[in-house]
Amino acid sequence: MSTIFLEAFGQLSDSPTIDSREEGLHSVFRERAELMRWGTTSKGYSLLWSMEEAEITSDTDPYRIGWVQVGMDIGRFDLLSTPANPALGRVASPIRQRSINLPMALPALVQCFSDALGRFGVVELSGIQLTASYLNADAQSCIGYLVSVLNWFNTNLKAEAEAILAFDQGLLEAGKVSELVAKLQYRNTYPFEFRILADVPEKHKVKVPVETPFYPASRQSDTGVFVTLPEWTPSAAGWVLASVIDAAQLVQPDASNFAIRVTRLDDVVKQV
Repeated sequence: MSTIFLEAFGQLSDSPTIDSREEGLHSVFRERAELMRWGTTSKGYSLLWSMEEAEITSDTDPYRIGWVQVGMDIGRFDLLSTPANPALGRVASPIRQRSINLPMALPALVQCFSDALGRFGVVELSGIQLTASYLNADAQSCIGYLVSVLNWFNTNLKAEAEAILAFDQGLLEAGKVSELVAKLQYRNTYPFEFRILADVPEKHKVKVPVETPFYPASRQSDTGVFVTLPEWTPSAAGWVLASVIDAAQLVQPDASNFAIRVTRLDDVVKQV
């Protein structure tokens, strides 16, 4: 069962539009996903993910706003023609499980998460961490999709931001980071620019949360990636995570259990 555990870091101000004692993040996130046709609908069809768990943590952790857990194995009905019964024309086949390609869902998933958190206050997002368990390791590259949406970000080139990408060796072994960055640079996905980072500061490394139910911990990678974003927004952060995971799975095809984190930097010395 493919599971994604997503955490938001930063701060949540005390100006909510709803009372968290009466309405939880679980229902707010679920309804936002259904409204946008991203997640499980009321009829039971799952489009990009299925809802599992969610929780606000800003009241107990000054640096983590909350988390959400979703499933990526999607059940659906396919209608097939049935020559043996031409009067019916077609019948419903049994539910078939298919795993959504994670990079295809990530921008929407991060945006949905941020939108839901915004009902509980003003979100000042400093970072996003994704922890994947039992992901489909033979997924095809989504480079066509990732490149096709770049013009959305080309419309805002005045709010440039710098960030650090850190990950464990479940996603990519330390010796393969330079290959990953070379692949990202070859794709020429301007206005997103990637550069190798020789030593990830300890405070920016991934930390496996205690709430994650399945993930087998892997060794940390000291080498990471610098990225320049055209803007620091949930959709841009989601695009970055999607692009790096997509490229990393080409470099290390068996990546199915891993953690990756993107953290915004206000002032950073660029490395080549």
